[in-house]
Amino acid sequence: MAEATSFGARTDHFSILETVHDETGTLDDIMVLVDSSAQPRALERADAHDENDDVVGSAYFGNDSSAVEEITCTYAIKTGTLDLSDLVIGELSAGVLAETLAVVTAGGAWPQITVSGFKGLQPITAPTDYTNQFTLPAISVLGIKQAQVLGFTVSAGKLTGSGITFNCSMAEQADGVGEPAANGVSGGTGEVTAEFVRIADTPAWALAAVLDDDEVAGVFNAEVTMVPGESEGQAAWHTASGAAGFMLARLAST
Repeated sequence: MAEATSFGARTDHFSILETVHDETGTLDDIMVLVDSSAQPRALERADAHDENDDVVGSAYFGNDSSAVEEITCTYAIKTGTLDLSDLVIGELSAGVLAETLAVVTAGGAWPQITVSGFKGLQPITAPTDYTNQFTLPAISVLGIKQAQVLGFTVSAGKLTGSGITFNCSMAEQADGVGEPAANGVSGGTGEVTAEFVRIADTPAWALAAVLDDDEVAGVFNAEVTMVPGESEGQAAWHTASGAAGFMLARLAST
């Protein structure tokens, strides 16, 4: 029976699984690709109107050659330990940019990492002494089915889920007819969230030192943006959520 090449998630658009891991292997040893998509970016539209404000002409622009694609890949950590500082966001290779990287953990599933961005971009010129990449904090994510602490500690309540998201922004300069002529990247920011259930004490959390580095030489300078409150559902255990924001540093060139 011939292999069904149109079945299943097959394309690692960001080549994440090729990233070096533990010096002797790659992330393919501890992660698997579970979902993948690539879609040419939709064209924009400009209309001309007559004296009745009816449309009498239309032009479409912004990706006439369909070269720019919006891409997304989701990976599961199946075993071992991933150090998030092994990854970066921004320009990963020529024309390929990871704009968002999100990690989600829960008691009922293995950790999932979703990366979204673009391929087919114009060459990106980096600022002097810097690259087009942003560094991530040294937070460990285990390849087990468990809600995990991601840059924070829990002193009360039970953790039921967590997430940490890293973002940068793709910029674009169009030519006279609206087609891409140059691209850039800037940013970056991050957010960490935690979900709790209350059994006895009110849920409580605190940022770990890896994010809570708001001293003179701090990199991430995290700040709690939402202290766990309390949600009282009908015939349900009380739940709570916490959140914090932080910055990302652009990687210096070597």
